[in-house]
Amino acid sequence: MQSIRVLAISLLFALVSVFVFSAAKDVQAKSGYGDHLILGNPSGATSSSSNETNYLIQRNQYALSYNRYNGIANWVSWHLESSDLGSASRSSFQTDSSLPSGWYRVTSSDYTGSGYDRGHMTPSGDRTSSSTDNQATFLMTNIIPQAPDNNQGPWNALENYSRSLLSSSELYIISGGAGSKGTLAGGKLRIPSSTWKIIVVLPVGSNDLARVSTSTRVIAINMPNQQGIRYNDWHDYLTSVDALEQLTGYDFLSNVDPSIQAVIEARVDGQTQPVPTATPAPTATPAPTATPVPSGGCASDLFISEYLEGSSNNKALEIYNGTGSTVSLSSYSIKIFANGSSSPASTISLSGYLSAGDTYVIAHSSASSTIRSRADLTSGALTFNGNDAVVLYRSSSVVDAIGDVGYDPGSAGWGSGSTTTADHTLVRQPWVSAGDTNATNSFYPQDQWDGYSQDYSSNLGSHTSACN
Repeated sequence: MQSIRVLAISLLFALVSVFVFSAAKDVQAKSGYGDHLILGNPSGATSSSSNETNYLIQRNQYALSYNRYNGIANWVSWHLESSDLGSASRSSFQTDSSLPSGWYRVTSSDYTGSGYDRGHMTPSGDRTSSSTDNQATFLMTNIIPQAPDNNQGPWNALENYSRSLLSSSELYIISGGAGSKGTLAGGKLRIPSSTWKIIVVLPVGSNDLARVSTSTRVIAINMPNQQGIRYNDWHDYLTSVDALEQLTGYDFLSNVDPSIQAVIEARVDGQTQPVPTATPAPTATPAPTATPVPSGGCASDLFISEYLEGSSNNKALEIYNGTGSTVSLSSYSIKIFANGSSSPASTISLSGYLSAGDTYVIAHSSASSTIRSRADLTSGALTFNGNDAVVLYRSSSVVDAIGDVGYDPGSAGWGSGSTTTADHTLVRQPWVSAGDTNATNSFYPQDQWDGYSQDYSSNLGSHTSACN
C-alpha cells in the first residue's frame, strides 16, 4: 500500500510539473515538427550538439540553423498563412535556454548601446495568433544585429508586404544575414554585412511541395545592413535565388523538382532575366539612391499621415494623398471607437477634393488656434484619447487604422516610449505608402510612425513621403 501511495504522489507531481512548464516548453526546440522545412533544409543542418556551426532547432513557429561561434542563425525558415495572424500582444526579448550546455547564450543586453536593432528573422508580426507563438519570435536565436535603417525601413516594409499577400496566398520564407562587418558581445555575436530573404508565394491549398511550379512567384532580396537606406524601396534590392546561393553557399528549395528549381531560382521577381550575383555591401559603400517614384504616385489609396493626441481639445488628424491623382473625399469618413468598443462613438464625413501629394487636416473645433489654422475641416466630434481606435473608411471599407478596434490598451495607449498613441503626436514615416486595412489586428506604432511630444504640430498640414 505504501508503494502505491508513493507511485500516486510521483504521478501527481509529474502532472503538475507538465502543467507548470507547458508554456515554456512550447517554445523549446522541437524535432521534426511542422512544415517549415517542406521545401528543403538549406544547409543540411542537424540537431546534434556536435554540429556547432550548423545546429538545427525546430519549433512550432519556425526552424533554424544556428552557428555557435557567430551567435546568430545561419538561416531561419517558416511557413506563413492567415491563421498565423491574430491579436496577441508583442512579447519581450529573452535568452534561448534550449541551446546545448556550454554554449554562449546571447542576451538582449548584448545589443545595448551597440547602435544595432535586435532584428527578427521570423517577425513578431508573423506570429500573433497566440502569445506563445509571439514569444517564440523573441528568443535571441531568432534575432540578428540589424542597422536601424535596414530593420525599420525596407526590411520592415517587405515584412508588411508579405503579410498583405495572405488573403489569397500562403508563404514559405527563408531569411538570414551574409558576410561580416564586425562583432558585438566581445566577439561572440557577428554583425552581418547584408540581410537576405526568399519568399515563395503559393495560392492557399494543400500538398504544397507538389504545387510549386515554374510559374510560382519567388521573391528574393539582398539588402545592405547599414544606415542611409531607411526610405529606400525594398524592390531596390531584388535579386535571384541563384545569386543568394552563390552568396551563402546554401542550397535553397532543395526539395523542389530540379527542373522547376532551375527556372524559379534564376528569375528575379518582376523581371525575365536574372541579375548579377548578390554581394554583401561593404560598410564604406553608400546605400543606393531610392528609385524615383513614378509621377503616377505609389499609393493605391489615401492614408493617415499624422495623428495629434494633445492636451485638452488639441486633437487633429492629417490624411495624405500619394496616389498621383486628385481624389474625391465624398466617400471617405473618420470613425472613432472609444475605450475598446466595436461600435463607433462618432463619425465624421469628409467632403471636397484632395490633390495628389497634398494633405487634408481635420481638427477639433476647440483646438488651439495654431492647429485650427492648418485645418481643412473642424469638428467637435473629433474627440479621442490614446486608447481610442481611429479608422479611415472609404464607404464601408477600412483604408487605414490607428489602434485595434474592440481592444482597450488602457490609459498608456498603444506603443511605448515616445511612440505611443497617448499624449503624443505620431508622424507616418516617409517610406509608408499604404494604410493598415485591418482595423482589428495588433497595432504597433513604432513599426511605421515617428513619435513627438504632446501638442507637437510643426509638421501638421505637410507630409514628407516617397509617394509624390
